[in-house]
Amino acid sequence: MRVTLACAALALCVSCSHPEKSLEFGRQYTSIVYADTELETFGRTDRSITGVVVDRYGDSVRFHIHTKPDALVSSVDFVALQSLRRGGRTMKKSFDMPKGTMPMFENSVAFLEQLLRRARAIGGDTVRIPVMFVGASAFSDEFTVVRNGDDSVLLIPRVGHLNFALRLAVDSVGHITGGMIPVSGTQIFATAP
Repeated sequence: MRVTLACAALALCVSCSHPEKSLEFGRQYTSIVYADTELETFGRTDRSITGVVVDRYGDSVRFHIHTKPDALVSSVDFVALQSLRRGGRTMKKSFDMPKGTMPMFENSVAFLEQLLRRARAIGGDTVRIPVMFVGASAFSDEFTVVRNGDDSVLLIPRVGHLNFALRLAVDSVGHITGGMIPVSGTQIFATAP
């Protein structure tokens, strides 16, 4: 028993000691909701996703998504920075994800792509996934992810008509290349690969 525990502890230490492997860096997106514009930049390693979302007022949210095998997420660290001209306040918060629940933040592509990775890991053309919207106030919901051919995905909220669905264009590796929500006129554009 002691030998088994020692071997397991050693294996855990060895797996945690290797540096994170960078998979993507400098991806950029623009989201437009009504008259508000947000710019997002993020990168991904084999164990996390780190990025920043900046709105038109200069307020920003820096996030660090801790990923696990099967595209699951263990937690999300947030730092919200208000622009100096709007008071310069800072809010730091961490969110632990309930088992099997995926985080969402506004129209962040980094969060949306992780949700799509999770749907692919589960498998099937239609998958229901519990989500937690993180930010100033967290709340839970559920999305149905519907694969609509090789280059299109629908994210349908638990309550809502298809006009409320987020329609995403994806490439062959699962990167989001654009998106829209018809009812709000929300648009997402890739501005750098």
